[in-house]
Amino acid sequence: MQAMILAAGLGTRLRPHTEVRPKPLFTIGGVTLLERHINALAEAGFDAVIINTCHLAREIHRFIGKKSWPVPVHLRQEETLLESAGAVANVADLLDGSPLLVVNGDTVTDIDPKALYEAHLTQENTATLALMDHAAFNNVSVDDTGRIHVFRDPTPEGMRRFAFTGMQVLSPEALAAIPRKKYGMVDLYRDLIDKGERVQGVTMENCLWFDCGTEERYLEASRALMVPEAFRQAFGTAPESHTTDPLKGDGSDRRWSRLKSPNGDLIACEHGINAGFTTGEAEAMIRIGTHLQAKGIPVSPILKGDAVSGLVFVKDAGNTHLAELAKTLPEPEVEALYQRIIDALIRFSQEGIHAFNTQWCWQTPAYDKDMILTMECRYFMDAFINGYLGMNEPAEPYQAAFDLIADKALAGALPGLMHRDFQSRNIMVHQDASGAYTPTIIDFQGARRGPFQYDLASLLIDPYAALPLPMQDRLLAYAIRTIESQHIAIGKSFLTSYTFCGIARNLQMLGAFGKLSALGKPGFKEHIPRALANLEHRLVTLSAPTLDRISALATKASNRVPWADRG
Repeated sequence: MQAMILAAGLGTRLRPHTEVRPKPLFTIGGVTLLERHINALAEAGFDAVIINTCHLAREIHRFIGKKSWPVPVHLRQEETLLESAGAVANVADLLDGSPLLVVNGDTVTDIDPKALYEAHLTQENTATLALMDHAAFNNVSVDDTGRIHVFRDPTPEGMRRFAFTGMQVLSPEALAAIPRKKYGMVDLYRDLIDKGERVQGVTMENCLWFDCGTEERYLEASRALMVPEAFRQAFGTAPESHTTDPLKGDGSDRRWSRLKSPNGDLIACEHGINAGFTTGEAEAMIRIGTHLQAKGIPVSPILKGDAVSGLVFVKDAGNTHLAELAKTLPEPEVEALYQRIIDALIRFSQEGIHAFNTQWCWQTPAYDKDMILTMECRYFMDAFINGYLGMNEPAEPYQAAFDLIADKALAGALPGLMHRDFQSRNIMVHQDASGAYTPTIIDFQGARRGPFQYDLASLLIDPYAALPLPMQDRLLAYAIRTIESQHIAIGKSFLTSYTFCGIARNLQMLGAFGKLSALGKPGFKEHIPRALANLEHRLVTLSAPTLDRISALATKASNRVPWADRG
């Protein structure tokens, strides 16, 4: 038995994503549509698979060449698109004279191809098509015997309409009837019907089938397949149904939702489609999260994810952020909880760095001087000073101060794995029946090599939690004692690095608050005054002449903050 997968199309309905990745190489749960078809055909007992290519043929050829397959796979490249039937005629020299099963490469289905093939042999049809009842696609008219009479035209009286799934079996006679030119499969079937040939439909019941030709349908198929797998991974079984509750978003463009079921709840994160072949945010979340989970670091477990669709499912860590507890618990309990979180942060940094692959990073592989200057200092100037406050300040007069901040932050840094956004809204806290609190780290997809001090400063100066300065100092001392007790060497410049990492983080926060507030996102501008006050305090306390200009700018900015933002 031979089969052919049609994989040459332009993917016009999925543009611009298909300008870099052909449709058959889109993935669901990390497996390409093409691989799903090949494996299904091999499991059904087909002896060989033929794949036609044209648009982005190089990517498909590279993909096929990188893997070993359970059956021989033959590739045939078209110089120009021949359409579906023309593509079949173009591989006539590869055929063995038996009926040929053909399937569209941009579909996902659990239809049994062997069952369709055997139905074709039993009925002795010229062509046999797998049909199903799908309202959005029902355009094939059949009579009571299943014989197909009309494609897409108005349905004759007494006939029913079904959807063509793109899976079909062609007899040698049908194959011989295809002209060697650009020619569509529907054109072939119309011609065969006009000649009185038997084109038969086999209606599939209770089958899974998706046309992934548009972004909406591709994501629909991704959810349909991935959600049950995520529930099984988390709870052992998939529920018959679940509800989806949208969650309040963060500062990014990602969309979050809670999937609720009797078995338990999951969190879904939608990053958006990333059709490129470089690491994107979703892939970073999947790979880094899997790595941290294997290390036993308290992160939300990755249950199922896909780098192309951008869908990632994690176990629900609850509704309570550290920021909420920091403002409601008695101060001694807050401090004790922060100590536990610092313990987890040390593990994140020092254990997480072992076997960490920087190719998992979706932004930069490491936190370095260039990153501080561009993504902290210039971000502060562009997004906050000139963007949000409209101060029209050139960056050049502050370059010496920015260079000093970057150099001091990196000198004496304790190297490790850096979270980059280790603040109280990215730490969920669960209270068990005994009253004990368990922290869970989320939003770790921005991790990279970098100084431990940056994450520690992010945690302690975080305006969402607004820890008192004396507590910040005690927790800093606790972190140093804990690190030393684990025989981790820290240099004399550890505290200096912490101070300047804190300044760099402060600049980044203000840039982010300014940008998000300017975009109209709620929940950020009210934290600007505290973040500015913290920056002013740190700069004045240092009394470094090189920082005088940036210190004056912070004071000037504080006077420009709209009164409505001051709470």
